[in-house]
Amino acid sequence: MKVERITFKDLDGRTESQSRAVLIEGLGIEGDLKANGGDRQISLLPLWVRERIEQGKVEGLCISRFRENITWSGEGELVKGDKYKIGEVLLEISKLSKKCFGECHNIVKNTPCPLIFTVSYAIILRGGVIKINDEIEPLQS
Repeated sequence: MKVERITFKDLDGRTESQSRAVLIEGLGIEGDLKANGGDRQISLLPLWVRERIEQGKVEGLCISRFRENITWSGEGELVKGDKYKIGEVLLEISKLSKKCFGECHNIVKNTPCPLIFTVSYAIILRGGVIKINDEIEPLQS
């Protein structure tokens, strides 16, 4: 698995795509409006899902608003409780799936939304720099 995109909302609320980012231990991405700690310090989404969203093949209330911090590609999956090294950074997957809004037509119509099954959240155990094309390396427990 590897990093394909790095995205966050700057302090003015504008979505920024970067080739690198500094992740702060226990907090989130430096300069990210949403960097406030907790169990969802960064979000990760597979590239195939982001591409389906960009092609208009996925609909939903939060589809156009949701922006993951790290878009990743490759074989494998992120597992809750497992640790991963990306560049200088050590992450632990803290949560799987995105919470849905009850008024979303996917919920109302009982239509599956890929964000429920593919978004992962992580806490930052060791901060540092990540870059596009960095490997996402699972670590042995």
